[in-house]
Amino acid sequence: METVVLLLEVLIVSALSSEEPIKNVFGQCLHPLGMEEGKIPDDAITASSSYEMKSVGPQNARIRQEKNGGAWCPKAQISGDVREFLEVDLTQDHLITWTETQGRFGNGQGQEYAESFSLEYWRGSNWHHYKNLKGDKILRGNSNTYLVEKQKLDLPFVASRVRFVPYSQHPRTVCMRVEIYGCVWEERIVRYIIPKGETFGPDGWNLEDTSYDGSERDDLMVDGLGQLIDGIIGEDPEILVSSSSTNWVGWNNLEKVEIIFEFNDFREFENCTIHVAHVPKKEVEIFSSALVWFSFDGLQYQTNPEKIELTEEIKTSSISVSIPLLSRVAKFIKVELKQKSKWLMISEVNFETRKIQLCAIPATARNGTTDASEQFFRACENESESNETMDKSNSFINETVSDVKPNLTPDAFPINNSQTYIGLISGALTVGALLLTCTVFLMKQRGRNKVALLQKHTALLCGSPKTGITINMKDIKMANPIVVNGLSQSRLSIKSKGFFSDDNTIRSSDQNSEYEHCSAYERTYKLFSEENLAYEPASHKGDHYSACKSEYSDVTDFTNERNYQDELTSTPFSNKRHSKTNPKVHEGYYAATDILTIKRRQQRSTSSLFTPLQIQDGIHLSNTSNSYNIQHVSRHRLRIMDKLGEGSFGLVHLCEAKGIQCPDLNSVRNRQVVIVRSLWRGVTDSLKKDFMKDMHVLAAIRDINVARIIALVEEEPFGAVFEYGELGDLPSFIKNRESSSEDAPISYACQLNFVTQIASGMKYLENLNIPHCDLAARNCVVSKNLILKVSDHAMYCSKYDQEYYVNGYYAKVPLRWMAWEAILLGKQTSQADVWSYAITVWEILTLCKDMPYSDFTSEQVLENCSKWYHSGTVEKSQPRILSQPPCCSRDLYHMMTKCWSKHAEERPTFEEICLFLKRLGFD
Repeated sequence: METVVLLLEVLIVSALSSEEPIKNVFGQCLHPLGMEEGKIPDDAITASSSYEMKSVGPQNARIRQEKNGGAWCPKAQISGDVREFLEVDLTQDHLITWTETQGRFGNGQGQEYAESFSLEYWRGSNWHHYKNLKGDKILRGNSNTYLVEKQKLDLPFVASRVRFVPYSQHPRTVCMRVEIYGCVWEERIVRYIIPKGETFGPDGWNLEDTSYDGSERDDLMVDGLGQLIDGIIGEDPEILVSSSSTNWVGWNNLEKVEIIFEFNDFREFENCTIHVAHVPKKEVEIFSSALVWFSFDGLQYQTNPEKIELTEEIKTSSISVSIPLLSRVAKFIKVELKQKSKWLMISEVNFETRKIQLCAIPATARNGTTDASEQFFRACENESESNETMDKSNSFINETVSDVKPNLTPDAFPINNSQTYIGLISGALTVGALLLTCTVFLMKQRGRNKVALLQKHTALLCGSPKTGITINMKDIKMANPIVVNGLSQSRLSIKSKGFFSDDNTIRSSDQNSEYEHCSAYERTYKLFSEENLAYEPASHKGDHYSACKSEYSDVTDFTNERNYQDELTSTPFSNKRHSKTNPKVHEGYYAATDILTIKRRQQRSTSSLFTPLQIQDGIHLSNTSNSYNIQHVSRHRLRIMDKLGEGSFGLVHLCEAKGIQCPDLNSVRNRQVVIVRSLWRGVTDSLKKDFMKDMHVLAAIRDINVARIIALVEEEPFGAVFEYGELGDLPSFIKNRESSSEDAPISYACQLNFVTQIASGMKYLENLNIPHCDLAARNCVVSKNLILKVSDHAMYCSKYDQEYYVNGYYAKVPLRWMAWEAILLGKQTSQADVWSYAITVWEILTLCKDMPYSDFTSEQVLENCSKWYHSGTVEKSQPRILSQPPCCSRDLYHMMTKCWSKHAEERPTFEEICLFLKRLGFD
């Protein structure tokens, strides 16, 4: 025994000389738990009442969000006699360290905010009132409707639910938006018992356990948690001010201080660290010895405690003492500290533990156990003897809080010592495992059947007795579908709108010959010499817009395009094109995603995680990349108007930007509508580096008909600000204009104006060798003066989910807009964009009333693409194309069919399309 004590003394001396101070929780536990970013779902946010549930219900209480009414507003006015609360359910215990509150701005109409509030929290089975280090329960709130008040909780607390209770001495209307900061509670301590601390310590210091949330019984604090486990290290005791509140708990002239900790399960204890004050001149000294006792039931403790004695001289004012516990097993720990001087002060007690299965405790760890404890072991031994096939190597569980080790086994804590009950549980687990195995097998078999059926259909459609090209399914790079977005069955019943050719094929050779001799398109093609291609008037941009001037009196000449964004007009962003919405799926965790390491998913259609544009391959920006310095702005300049959706990189919001320079005007605009793409909080540095690289390439794109990046957000969450149209996306604009009784409907001349502007923007990208890969009407936004900009935001917006196909790599694919070689062979080029451009022209000429191939399911669209692979070699197997819209001229439709040529080299370039459209406008 003396040898063991000597060894422990050597260990503790070593620990005293090398142990680093316990890290402060405020340096580690600072993650927002998900109110702002939506990780906490709406159904986890409740309230005592709401003035109007939809507009100012609790789901609107998200910090820095302006959705619906802009905040949570209780039904009654707040006063000293009225109690209302906003409750956030975190589903599991968290250590709460900071709060944020904000009032309701309501676009300048609301003037409601809480000047003060209190906090209540739930742990175990009780609600507790939070009080700070000074003992105050009422906390500082907001002083205006727009600024956020972030408040550090000097006494963090452990809770699974948190309530914000607004407070006011006089009746007033209040509204609140909130955020909670913290991290998941990993200490596993349920409660501790401690002697009541002294109210007046050395120099009048308050040494009570101020944050203890249990009850007082016979000078003992019981059934609660407090300052000893909150992660806050006490201040330097040599500089404490007299009569000040402290983070220290202290006792006067006690022979010994006994602290009992209860854990939520059986643990194997490796180490105990105690942070102790040592100021001899104030009669505050470290304890002289410590005993650590272990118990399974909290009633009887093992007879051989771990013991240490401290004889070394301490030269610092505080120290973290490390006590080795040598892998002892228990659920209750009793720490006895023998005082050396008048005062003993400690601020933090930490345990290094790992979870253990009770029946797996080795015999060497049972030495010194009581009779009551031995009953547990005997029950486990009987169970082990009846199951000779148990793998002994997996009986020891290594789930540790501070050190994760390999070869872990699942948690298997025995409920009681009944062999019958354990047998029932084992049988149920066996049946469950068999059912799970059968389910997985059936799911895999179903997937194989789908693959075989698709291959069979494709083979039947593409097979040919003639010699020629045959499609090999191994060459198809489009993954089998896992989600069809509701298109497979619902579209089978939709009738054609009359926009397909009668024979569902391209025009006959006689008609083609007619075009060859007399169409304006072919006459233009005869002018495609190098000399004529080089000719393009400097004022050609203005020619595209003259046709619309007679219909919209507020449209100015395009030669003054630099002055078109002087005022901001509001237009409803309705979406009547599709009525279905996908249900929102919430993650089952909150704070974990704030430190998420995002990995690039394997995607076939894009080389960047942040944009569908292929900006990594063959880019030539030498003339612009060095001449454009992207501006950095604060997030406070952005007011969130709506959440559009999210990508695998983060969230996408529609915002109003204040005081940001406009790239068209080269001047600062007071207000403008923008799209902000934000990375998740806490992403890796490598992801931020890739994001910066891609954004600087996009910043070099400078064309009036391409939506450009305006600025980068300089603080967390990191993001980028992109141009957006004040009049919304093109489909919504056309729908609103058609349904409006005040505005004239879209004319054919204005439709040509739109398709010309899109071709102009795509010509710019084509010259840079940047394939767009998602060209469609949804990716075109309309600014003032009817200026159209090609964007790339639609893929990340939930309102467009119905228009995308989700492939086997969980990537959204614009299947109905893509060229056949892009779908089957993965060839994403500017020539493939030409195909998509013709589909977009078809959308505009049909006023965006329906999707392309609306009577096809996604599988049928794939089958139609396979026919392009075989077109010209298989009889009666010609692919189907979109028919000529009623208002479309023969020349324009012939240009569209040229864009749908099988061979990419036979399609016109965007430069040729721009020349054709200009001449078509002149004619």
